[in-house]
Amino acid sequence: MKRGGAALVAAFLLAAPCGVMGAENLAIKPGLDYSDHNKKQGPLITGDHMDEGLVEGMPNYIFFYMEKCYNAKRQALITVHMYEKYKGRVHFVVVNLDKPMSQAQKTLKQKYCAEVVPHETVLDKKGTVVFDYTGETDQPTLDGWIDYALRVSGGGEQPTRAANK
Repeated sequence: MKRGGAALVAAFLLAAPCGVMGAENLAIKPGLDYSDHNKKQGPLITGDHMDEGLVEGMPNYIFFYMEKCYNAKRQALITVHMYEKYKGRVHFVVVNLDKPMSQAQKTLKQKYCAEVVPHETVLDKKGTVVFDYTGETDQPTLDGWIDYALRVSGGGEQPTRAANK
């Protein structure tokens, strides 16, 4: 019965319309304390539609974290910067492993994250993994992989300064 349930969930996720909202209006939790390495402070990122899963037909960026992880706090800041740069072109999924998860998030956790955080996964529009990493990832590296996912997905890149001259 578990296999049938998992197949049903997978079928639902694949059949979900592309218009499903992703995490929006992402922001770092006000007053987040970076001075304490193991201080649990609640959700690191705030926003709307935080319980959503993947959206088919566009690149997806998935960020898994735990609230007391110091490295996840720093990765959360990078994730919000990435959201500001790519919103509307990349679907963002933020999964707080310390809170109850939606079924879609549980499925993503099972598939991509072994509860070692921070963990970032980038998928192209077909759902193919183009980047999957446990640990902190700097913004230039993520920019490169997201730009790649956009290129292979036909989403193009933002113009660079050199292109605007």
